[in-house]
Amino acid sequence: MSASLVLRRRLAAELRALRIAHRLSQDDVARELEVSSNKIVRIENAQSTVSTSDLKQLLLLFQVGTEDRDRLLDLGRDARKRGGWWSAYTDLLPGPYVQLESAAAEIRNYQPTLLPGLLQTPGYAHATMQSFGSALAAEEAERRVNARLQRQARLTAEDPLTLHAIVDEVVLWRIAGQSQIAEEQFRHLIEMATLDNIHLRVIPYAAGLYASAGNSFAILTFHDPIDPDVVMVENRAGERYFDAAHEVAGFHSDFRHIINAALSEDTTLDLLRKALSGKMGS
Repeated sequence: MSASLVLRRRLAAELRALRIAHRLSQDDVARELEVSSNKIVRIENAQSTVSTSDLKQLLLLFQVGTEDRDRLLDLGRDARKRGGWWSAYTDLLPGPYVQLESAAAEIRNYQPTLLPGLLQTPGYAHATMQSFGSALAAEEAERRVNARLQRQARLTAEDPLTLHAIVDEVVLWRIAGQSQIAEEQFRHLIEMATLDNIHLRVIPYAAGLYASAGNSFAILTFHDPIDPDVVMVENRAGERYFDAAHEVAGFHSDFRHIINAALSEDTTLDLLRKALSGKMGS
């Protein structure tokens, strides 16, 4: 798996479980390894990689058997691997989201004000960047769009990402008001929405003040059940991540409430076709 962050999270979870099983605190482990407590905290939060020497000491401390020891050492080596297309965009994409997205099997995305990046055309992406209020250099804007297109490749790959996307109807009206990008964007949405792995639904104005409306969020689910779901919430202050089971369960509940307010996939497609023909709202 190319997303080292996902493997780092998996290793961190196993090391944390081993420590708890041995009834050791993070301070206890730090003293045994003669390192700072902060280092153990960072390892268990997947905020830093674990060197081979540190990992061997941890596994010795936790009295891990040969088979599990070899498995965890292999996992540690894989988690330290660097790479992926995003490496060329680390100055633009400093957070962990793209790595998590690249390894996800399924994403549930709620966007009340903009289209999800995975469904944006280059024209729409450029327009949203211009709307942020700070002018981007042409080269940087182009790199940001290229990065977005790289992300979108997962939707049509051999083992495609499954995307459940919910947007508010106001998003469609905003697109319709941008004549230079509207036709291309609506055609693209219709094409994407007909793929088996993409489930696009619109929340109509008629839904009123629907339950769980608020900031956009994405729930990422991974191929291996051992990797817990991650939620990313985005607002003006930046990105926040949640992976505690009770927090993630709350977002899953919110997503179900939002789906209940949305049109069906077929009705959403009809609405998109009306928007393309200029008959939306008629």
